[in-house]
Amino acid sequence: MNKKVLALLSTGHVVTDLNQGALPMMLAFLQPAFSLTQLQVGIVMLAFNLSSSVIQPVFGVLSDRFTAYWLIPTGCLLAGLGMSLTGFSPNYHMLLLAALVSGLGIAAFHPESSKYSRFASGPRKATGMSLFSVGGNAGFAAGPVLATYFFGLAGLRGSSGFLALNGLMALILLFYLSTITGTGPQKTRVTATDYHQDNLPEPADPLTFKLLLPVILLVLVVIMRSWVHFGLVTYLPQYYVHYLHRSETYAATLTSVFLFAGAFGTLTGGPLADRWGLKNVVVTSMALMIPLLYLFVRLGSDWTPAVVAMLGFIIISTFAVTVVFSQELLPNNVGLASGLIMGFAIGMGGVGATLLGYIADLWGLPAVFQVMMVFPVIGLILALFLPGKKEITRRNLAEG
Repeated sequence: MNKKVLALLSTGHVVTDLNQGALPMMLAFLQPAFSLTQLQVGIVMLAFNLSSSVIQPVFGVLSDRFTAYWLIPTGCLLAGLGMSLTGFSPNYHMLLLAALVSGLGIAAFHPESSKYSRFASGPRKATGMSLFSVGGNAGFAAGPVLATYFFGLAGLRGSSGFLALNGLMALILLFYLSTITGTGPQKTRVTATDYHQDNLPEPADPLTFKLLLPVILLVLVVIMRSWVHFGLVTYLPQYYVHYLHRSETYAATLTSVFLFAGAFGTLTGGPLADRWGLKNVVVTSMALMIPLLYLFVRLGSDWTPAVVAMLGFIIISTFAVTVVFSQELLPNNVGLASGLIMGFAIGMGGVGATLLGYIADLWGLPAVFQVMMVFPVIGLILALFLPGKKEITRRNLAEG
């Protein structure tokens, strides 16, 4: 395991994903400045989600087919550039464009950086991916705090702090790019000046339906997990503030407990998967979500923080595990595999949040958590059909 490369990529992940967490807070500052409607705010978030998540498989294919190591520093820089421009936008349309640029940077960074995280992980792939993934979780959680800090320093123009931070990180990644790319499968160092034809990656395998079927199952499992994840982050504060009439501080604290417990879960899930198997960890996580969601609805408020912490730990513990799972299923299309899980499947969580919002409008906020229990049940059933370690090994040998 190359800890130096993993530390570089994880730190880059922190700085890049700060922008994902920062945008909702920036929109809170920008809404009164531009007199934005809730629909306009939603459109900005939708555009950002499409460009940062759903489009990631496209960058994954680019990573597999061409030499795309330059996407690592470039993606980090674009993420900060777009976020910095939000505070300088003269009108709504420029704000929308700035959000799209930031999202594209995030989408560009993830497949390529996760691919080299896999290479740097050696035989402990899930552990290495955990170290990389926890950077993104930490960045997402810290984004709102940093946006508030920059706003306090210089108002809307404080968004330029994101360009300074991401620009510095992009320079560091560029300086160490040969070290990062030196972890490739053939241990060849690759730079912009000495890249040779001999270093070109092997052509990706043709993607047949038989090859993609278990990947489709895994994507559906991750979508079910994301619907629970996004549903809790979106509606847990509203449930406590608007239905139970608790303070905003209490609701924000519960959300933070959920996210930080998830970061700890990310660090734990990888080593467990290396020891007990990818499928076993995914199945166990889905199974445990069901009683925990039931307890969340049924238990009194004294137990709520503990249950929310366990939910965060269990749900997000499989984040890195499912990325490695997809890479094991598509070992010669690692960029596409990463983009499908880190981008498309997780990005589809916004669809689940929209569905749950419709349910809340129809039947009230408590119904959201009742319906939410169905998602891990579906995810558990699908996860049981995923291939185990021996089956993956036989499958890859047959394909190879």
